[in-house]
Amino acid sequence: MSNVVLYRKYRPKDFEEVIGQEHIVRTIQNAIARDNIAHAYLFVGSRGTGKTTIARIVAKAINCEKPHNGAPCG
Repeated sequence: MSNVVLYRKYRPKDFEEVIGQEHIVRTIQNAIARDNIAHAYLFVGSRGTGKTTIARIVAKAINCEKPHNGAPCG
């Protein structure tokens, strides 16, 4: 049996899987799709709100050469 931590196993891999932060996801996706990315983003909130998850997805999407509608290419 593998000792994988649950939050790593079930962490969303793209913006479509993020739940409860639709307004943030939409704003960031639009910025990436329009190639209008700010030089910094500040993710603030209490524990368990998805700050690290969204930051990881944003990093993947920004590092794609051709993101499709602001989504990470994998």
